[in-house]
Amino acid sequence: MNIRNLTITRRTQLGLSLIELMVAMALGLLLMTGVIQVFLSSRQTYAANEAMGRLQENGRFALEFVARSARLAGYTDPVFEGDKPLTLLPEDCSGFAPDVKEDICDDPKHTPGTSTAAFVYQPPITDGLRRDCQGTAVADDTLIISQYLISAGALSCRSYNLKTLAWISGPDAQELISGVDSLQALYGINTSGDSRSANQYVSADRVTNWNNVRAVRIAVLANSVEPLTPAPAQRNFVLLDAAPISFADNRARQIFSTTIQLKNTF
Repeated sequence: MNIRNLTITRRTQLGLSLIELMVAMALGLLLMTGVIQVFLSSRQTYAANEAMGRLQENGRFALEFVARSARLAGYTDPVFEGDKPLTLLPEDCSGFAPDVKEDICDDPKHTPGTSTAAFVYQPPITDGLRRDCQGTAVADDTLIISQYLISAGALSCRSYNLKTLAWISGPDAQELISGVDSLQALYGINTSGDSRSANQYVSADRVTNWNNVRAVRIAVLANSVEPLTPAPAQRNFVLLDAAPISFADNRARQIFSTTIQLKNTF
């Protein structure tokens, strides 16, 4: 074998030419671009799923908090001594003493355009104690008003002691569930003479006798807390009979509603 030819052959197999290197880099960039696109798409999908899960959780828990107090509305122990309480607190606090009305119905932190929902009852014993909507223990012979409202983008509550005529944990409502934009309520009355059922749901200003309310319909508008990318389509949201509302903060939103029959009104 010719040694000179062998040397030339070995030299031609060493290294890459500039053109080969550029082709390899171009192919690598194309592959990397595809990987990055898959990564970004997966990340966006994960963020969207997480946001929707948060939204669903906010809506369900918000309704559960309000519905739990609504089911207790008008409840007292069989041995309770005293007059049977109102089931619901009228939104204008009609029928209450002026000092109570001023305390409960004037809340500067309540988001305008949203409803409040307030229920009167004696808290039942659950874990050895009677507790209000904030979890604060109250005395056995106490009637309370649990009031739910929207404040600073969250469902909040506060409780009023009808025995001492004072707020149980102060006048500031405590946040229960973040990511709740609005709360609306309609009240079920009967116009056909059947006092045990509701055939019409009306807003608070159309209730002429709060003792005749037999059910309450609650709707909340929950959001995902964090903005989404890409942003969801902008749309109007209508809660019950309230005016349409819209947002431009790139958060996902959904309406949740439930109807609760008031069992302690008969």
